Amino acid sequence: MQDPETVIIDVRNAYESAIGHFQPPKEGAKLIDPKMRNSIEFPKWLNSEETQKQLNGKKVLMYCTGGIRCERATALLNQMSAVSDTLKPKGVYHCRGGIERYVKTFPSGGYWKGKNYLFDRRMEQTPSIKNAETVEQGITAKCCLCRTKWTSYRGQFKCNRSLCRVPVIVCELCTIVATKNPESLSCELCREGYRAPSNVPDLVALKRKADNIVSIPSDTARPSSKKKKIYYKDRLFLRRLPLSITATKIKEELGPNRVKFIKWLIDHENGNFYGSCMLEMFSENDAKHVIEKASTKMGIQVGRKKIKVSEAFITGDENLFVDFIQKEYPPIGY
Repeated sequence: MQDPETVIIDVRNAYESAIGHFQPPKEGAKLIDPKMRNSIEFPKWLNSEETQKQLNGKKVLMYCTGGIRCERATALLNQMSAVSDTLKPKGVYHCRGGIERYVKTFPSGGYWKGKNYLFDRRMEQTPSIKNAETVEQGITAKCCLCRTKWTSYRGQFKCNRSLCRVPVIVCELCTIVATKNPESLSCELCREGYRAPSNVPDLVALKRKADNIVSIPSDTARPSSKKKKIYYKDRLFLRRLPLSITATKIKEELGPNRVKFIKWLIDHENGNFYGSCMLEMFSENDAKHVIEKASTKMGIQVGRKKIKVSEAFITGDENLFVDFIQKEYPPIGY
């Protein structure tokens, strides 16, 4: 938050951000609101030239309500930056556990300003020891009809635009009018005539390009077909992993008592991780079990993504796991 070389992105919808968001200190990080009506617009926003100029060369921190949307958003940014010459952030991070965890960790609010919009019966969340008056002062939201300050969504009122239909704020005095004339309701984005970027990135092509860059890493490159391949009995090669993968997720899926070590494989030119790793198993039987499971119709899914598993052949890297220190997360580049 205090780093001026950091860009903070709110990956929630604009109507959520209207009643609360992070507020970095002066001379600190820059906060960006993508002005999204729904999450489908995020890839388009990220694909725009203006956005990429703001993110290039910066550390990027993304946040959302509970940590799920921002985890997916960071994975998308990593994927796009891996194959782009104009989008090269210094690092990509997300707020683990989202705003919910943050305000519980910092009950006085920390850098959080306003309310956290929730989709359950609670409707909203505020820092536990921050008084209500201070919370209200940090919000600039208004009733969409009379334009007086109002900070709560009630009554399930929505924008009248057929392609929008996002929740809008209606104060108590305007409730009757809003109920009788729902066509008069308009969200803040529609009021200002905002249109989201329309250029959709080809996510499938991006993923294939990223896979092709390091589909077989240089330190595990296949020897000449004329030479007989000799495989390790207790090592496996994994690829097509989610870019937001962790060592814990892999061990949970394959079995914590089967996987001994996980070595993240990177592009030696830029240090980026593209979804491949080498495993050292506890035994030969553990390796065989994983290979057999991966060969079934269902295969093996890590982070809801089907991965590729193969035997690892010997290429002079016998000491790969000597004095090895396990890292929970893949590297983010040089």
